[in-house]
Amino acid sequence: MNLSTKIYELRKAKGMSQEKLAELVGVSRQSISKWESGETIPELERLVELSRIFEVTTDYLLKPGEMDELTIRTEKLEKRQNDLQSEVRKEHSKNIRILSTGFIYAIALAIFFYLQLPFPYLWPLGTGMTVRLIVLAVVLLIATAIAIQNNLWITKKYWKQSEEEETGGKSDEEK
Repeated sequence: MNLSTKIYELRKAKGMSQEKLAELVGVSRQSISKWESGETIPELERLVELSRIFEVTTDYLLKPGEMDELTIRTEKLEKRQNDLQSEVRKEHSKNIRILSTGFIYAIALAIFFYLQLPFPYLWPLGTGMTVRLIVLAVVLLIATAIAIQNNLWITKKYWKQSEEEETGGKSDEEK
């Protein structure tokens, strides 16, 4: 694969238009078109900039190779796999938060109904509607606080796992 084909393939792999690449490199769209058609070749400074944008070495751009297309496809597949794993983790985290919140409110309502049982020693003031509403409000307020705290903990755990996967599993102390 020659330089012009590599520039074209890498640009397509990154999902960029010629205009966007031209803007990033600091040249006109026509220059990108000429590079991709093989009419001209980029200057050395532009090659370095292209290698930075495409996250490849200048050697990769300049040297012909048989595995170039395979490398590009592999990179696309790895990126897609990482995106899918991230989506699965987000969905899993969301499901856990929903289930745990429902469980917390179910326990809160069970406690509320338990407190409504006729225990004279538990309710010396009586069990009027006002007292019941106050108890319900307090129980739901406590359940909401617990649910928020639980959801924050789950979210923090999710972000920590995401960061560890992005850094290759190294903690802050190992870096």
